[in-house]
Amino acid sequence: MAQNKPWHENFADGDDDDVDVHHLHQTSGFMGKTVANQQQVLPLTSATFQLLNHRAVNNNEEQPSSSITKLSIEETIRLAATRIVGCSDSDRVGIPSLLNVPFDPSITGLSIEDQRNAELVEYLLSSADRVGSRQYDEGIALIELCDCLSSTNGNAVQRVVHYFAKALRDRIEKETGRNNYHQPNDRSFGIDLGDVLRVPSPSILLSAHERFPSYQMQQLASVQAMTESVASARRIHVIDLKIKSGLHWIGLMQALESRPAGPQVEILKVTALCTGSVEPVRSTGGRLADFARSKGLNFSFAIVHVDDVMEVKEEMFAVDRGKEAVLVYSEHAFVTEIGRPDRMEALMRVMRGLNPQLMVVTETEANNNSPHFSARFVDALFHYGAVFDSVDACMGKDDEEGRAFMEGVMMGRMISNVVAREGEERVVRGVKLDVWREFFRRFEMVERRLGSVAWQQVRLVRETAPNGEFCTVERDGKAMVIGWKGTPLVSISTWKFFRSARLVSGTKHLRIEFE
Repeated sequence: MAQNKPWHENFADGDDDDVDVHHLHQTSGFMGKTVANQQQVLPLTSATFQLLNHRAVNNNEEQPSSSITKLSIEETIRLAATRIVGCSDSDRVGIPSLLNVPFDPSITGLSIEDQRNAELVEYLLSSADRVGSRQYDEGIALIELCDCLSSTNGNAVQRVVHYFAKALRDRIEKETGRNNYHQPNDRSFGIDLGDVLRVPSPSILLSAHERFPSYQMQQLASVQAMTESVASARRIHVIDLKIKSGLHWIGLMQALESRPAGPQVEILKVTALCTGSVEPVRSTGGRLADFARSKGLNFSFAIVHVDDVMEVKEEMFAVDRGKEAVLVYSEHAFVTEIGRPDRMEALMRVMRGLNPQLMVVTETEANNNSPHFSARFVDALFHYGAVFDSVDACMGKDDEEGRAFMEGVMMGRMISNVVAREGEERVVRGVKLDVWREFFRRFEMVERRLGSVAWQQVRLVRETAPNGEFCTVERDGKAMVIGWKGTPLVSISTWKFFRSARLVSGTKHLRIEFE
């Protein structure tokens, strides 16, 4: 394989230096308010100004009109970005200017709640700008304003602002040393996304699956791709690189049980790679074994436990070569490894050696790996804003326990890592699908097209599931990208390893064959 510049350096997301600046319809901003202490107006940094200008008007999207009764979080962020740019004077904006400008009267359909939400996001964006330019005192003043107007029990905008404001405060404390930031038990330094995504109880797990159409779409597309790739196999061995709920494998069992043609499955084996706590993985295996017994399916479950993926060897997976059809499934297994390419490449070399029939990769479709704080913050706010919006719509107040887990434990910790950390401590690094394509090509992998049945199943969920109409499903080459109200959230791609290439002589021209 060609050894060029490292793939993760070629695709360090974030393009602060060449952001397209679109024309903005100038708005006069803000509901009339006053502050007792009129602080000095501070400049909005050039990078932040360009990013917000770019985000304010996105690909011919129109601004909110009187027909809108409730804004999504993404629309609220865009409105706030437009107003910050629009109310600036010679690219300057500060706390007094934020608090003293009314909303554009042409936007007559906004409720009082939407207006207050937009104000709150303006405070958050302005505080991030201060933190990014190391104007910590002004940043803290705006963060405290966010704290007063947001909470974990408020509406969706208030909740997402709460977690981002907390992350900004953590960043200030870390950079200034104002508090004892390095606590020995602070797990977010060594965050294991696999542990974070494992739910504390099966009830939360089932609730999430039933309520989120995007997750149902993801599962159906992945299972269908795997089922088609082993249509004639009697012995199937699945390697899960970051097992969580195991619901995919229940779906696979059901699909194998009902496949219309082909031989009967003699055994389904699942081997889970684990670098964290073993107990949640063992519990998942127990649930899968119980389900398999109920279906009369011969099933085995094994765990490969290592402290570091650099320790993984081919023989640990006990693959019966030549007799088993091997599948590799990677659900968010790489998002925390981008900053450690040596580990990613070591793991991929092992997977290549196992010669799987297919590798299915589900990854966060985000763009928060930029080394530039301003770019990373803005992109993360849009991404996690869409996630909070989906949680609010699909769970609402009907499942407070599940919502608190997803927002507080899952999203809150990831937001903190994206915003407050740098260097090796920042391990949550979402990138776009094209970055993964570049990485997989290094291992002579060829992308496979998701079949028509997978697309049909996903479209059916979108048309029939509660809140399914808010999901967006798009083709990206041969892959599928699932989003929420137009914001991409997750990509599903399928891959096949070519075996080692060898030159065949004895003919007029050399040719390459793949084993």
